[in-house]
Amino acid sequence: MPRMSIATLSDVESLERVPVAQRLTAGSTLGLLRESAARHGDRIALRFIASAEPGAPVADLTYAAFLRRGVQAANFFRSLGAGDGDAVSSLLPLSAETFVAALGAQCAAAANPINFLLEPEQIAAILREARCRVLLAPDPELLPGIWEKVEGIAASVPTLRTIVRVGGPAARPGSEAPHFETELDRQAPELAFERAIGPDDVAALFHTGGTTSTPKLARHTHGGLLLGAWTNAQIWELEADDILFNGLPLFHVGGMNCAGLAPLSRGASIVLLTPAGYRNASVVQNFWRLEERFRPTVIGMVPTSWGAVMNVPSDGCDSSSIRLCNAGAAALPVELGRAVERRLGVPMVEGWGMTELHGFGTASPSAGVRRFGSVGTRVPYLEVVVAIVRDRRIERLCERDEIGRVLTRGRQVFGGYVDQAHDASTWIEPLAFDDVPPWSPGGRWLDTGDLGRLDADGYLWLTGRAKDLIIRSAHNIDPLTIEQALYAHPQVELAAAIGRPDAYAGELPVCYVQLKAGATVSAEELREFARERIPERAAVPVEMTIIDSMPLTGVGKIFKPALRQAAAQRVFERLLQELLAGNRVAFDVSIDAHPLHGSVALIELDANAGEAVVAAVRAELDRFTVRYEITTRAAR
Repeated sequence: MPRMSIATLSDVESLERVPVAQRLTAGSTLGLLRESAARHGDRIALRFIASAEPGAPVADLTYAAFLRRGVQAANFFRSLGAGDGDAVSSLLPLSAETFVAALGAQCAAAANPINFLLEPEQIAAILREARCRVLLAPDPELLPGIWEKVEGIAASVPTLRTIVRVGGPAARPGSEAPHFETELDRQAPELAFERAIGPDDVAALFHTGGTTSTPKLARHTHGGLLLGAWTNAQIWELEADDILFNGLPLFHVGGMNCAGLAPLSRGASIVLLTPAGYRNASVVQNFWRLEERFRPTVIGMVPTSWGAVMNVPSDGCDSSSIRLCNAGAAALPVELGRAVERRLGVPMVEGWGMTELHGFGTASPSAGVRRFGSVGTRVPYLEVVVAIVRDRRIERLCERDEIGRVLTRGRQVFGGYVDQAHDASTWIEPLAFDDVPPWSPGGRWLDTGDLGRLDADGYLWLTGRAKDLIIRSAHNIDPLTIEQALYAHPQVELAAAIGRPDAYAGELPVCYVQLKAGATVSAEELREFARERIPERAAVPVEMTIIDSMPLTGVGKIFKPALRQAAAQRVFERLLQELLAGNRVAFDVSIDAHPLHGSVALIELDANAGEAVVAAVRAELDRFTVRYEITTRAAR
């Protein structure tokens, strides 16, 4: 079957001439896997390696076996009382069993994968909101340190009835929890119950972000997952002969949906890179040898992982199997994207998406022009506009290259948040005279929280975030978590957490503090105070700055753009001081507003800065996602 390539927005529009119903022949995720198993039953669906060391054993699961185990999991969960309105939650790492559990949970009730790195109190809050009936946790042999968390959680979740142990030996001394794999062997290979599933029925509950004090649970629908799998497979041009590396966590849409359900819908094979995935230092160090061993055709990673593996020498390794690379979840530094393409000689497709879209919403056209710094054009069957919004209603659509709020709608959009308080502020009302494509259901728009612009060719350029999230290595950090911890200190008057530009992580959390009159506490003491109270290490500020007066708006709110500019300016000043120390080249740095990019770093060098110095400065700045301009000034 020839691959269906996208080169321009016109190709996306051509695909949309076919009704969505003809693209989606299955009615549920189980139905989708049944179709794949019918076509590719003997092909390998999932390959799992417990270790990244050369020659480590591989456990393979064919499509036929995957389907059978998924059905057995559904029967098992039903036997434990999980049904409509319930959740089967999991604290599982990257493994074939995690995919099996998700498939079974989506068939029997709703799957609820949770970040196992969260603190017990956060996990318990998610379990309560999801109405968890069954909780799956890894045996210490599969992933150590998680079972201890689970033991202290059960009493605080009223709906929880059974905790299931996944992986490890069939019997674990001291544990009476049922063993997942053993219990599946006892189940029938055909569904033992009937459940009519519609496109709007909930298949999964994914929590957004990892550090918010109150979790936001997004409803993933069967229809949204099916369309998301089709569109994500389309932008990667996936077919049955593809092999994908998956080192992304399965509590994230990138790992479960984009690099999971999408390739499984086409009969491709997925290599699961150890339980810790790309967080495993051994995976990074052995990446190119793993690539040579398993011959992947498509590799997707977050930008920080790409930066790490690009620092590992690949001399002597054969990378000729790779035909496509992908980056998502956070902004890809321009130079990093170019470096990947130079080394591998294949397209680097950058995408933008979110939990609320079941995956990607835009992507660079794999067969067209890839404009680094942009996140590409919209995926098929999804509307994306940039608009001026007032009072939760579109006031007008933005002109070409005008910055506004990024909105989206379509059947791929999620079914809303479980908590109505979160859901009420998520949607934007359309224009009175709404122009709706024939394939779109129309209606209200999803407020993505991003600011951006659309160029003349339909490429989306993100310029900021309306919701002030800090994105550290593709992980969302809520500034409120940091600020609330600091407000507990008796000498803190005001606190504001923001993201500081970083060449590796994209952003790092930093905090500005205004002390009460007469206070004498130091910045390091405040940072230690915050460290003890912030529930996740990634959210602990890397720098604490005490300032005399916090910048405020006319109505008394903290004006964070001024703090972001100050933090970015300090980063670039330090960088240039180190870089130019031996060249006797003076410089000035300022962060200013830009009509197309939202903000830009303006770098002014003395006229005696030669081409080599300018090139060195440019190379360092290319590692950041912040746009910049370099100019020279006349000698003084």
